[in-house]
Amino acid sequence: MITVDFAADQGRDVFAVPGNVNSVNSVGCNRLIRDGARIVRTADDILEDLRLGSAPPPPAQQPLLLDERDRRIVAVLTSEPQHIDDIAAQANLTVTQIAVQLMTLELQGIVRNSGAQHYVRV
Repeated sequence: MITVDFAADQGRDVFAVPGNVNSVNSVGCNRLIRDGARIVRTADDILEDLRLGSAPPPPAQQPLLLDERDRRIVAVLTSEPQHIDDIAAQANLTVTQIAVQLMTLELQGIVRNSGAQHYVRV
């Protein structure tokens, strides 16, 4: 929030990604949006506001072959961030197993680390 204050003082644009209104982790971003920050849903939102055109379409991907662990993890994940410990419990795997699989899935563009060991399905 200190960085946001400095940006506002310098007349810089402030962007924020909205979060779940019931989550304490989203209070800051949602407050920024309420107070006038530009809402970001995709990269195109930023590019449009900065008048830089639009993002190129993602490259065509080959069908991915997922093993049993990958399928269990992907089945647990949603668009809402979940902590690695919760994912492990729901997938009935150890955190060590989950960490390796999540890194692989992230490299394949199937999941994304949204910070602080929270993951979402892309």
